[in-house]
Amino acid sequence: MTNKIKENARRIGLVALPVAVSMVTAIPAYAAEGDVDITGTLTTAFTSVKSDMLGTIAAALPIALAVVGAVMAVKFGIKFFRQIAK
Repeated sequence: MTNKIKENARRIGLVALPVAVSMVTAIPAYAAEGDVDITGTLTTAFTSVKSDMLGTIAAALPIALAVVGAVMAVKFGIKFFRQIAK
């Protein structure tokens, strides 16, 4: 395992450096905003996602049920007519 790390140390460094720089530069940006309410922000975000998802489901569900119902009706109809034809 350590041999693989040593062999790929340059690649790991090339990936780790930009990540570390972006993490360090983000800290002052959030500190400048003052008091940040993470809980309120997450609650608002998840509430928005929930309402969007429920709206999408409410719009797509009637269409999906109609399509599935039509497919099932055709399948059961074919089975029914095959039984009658025997």
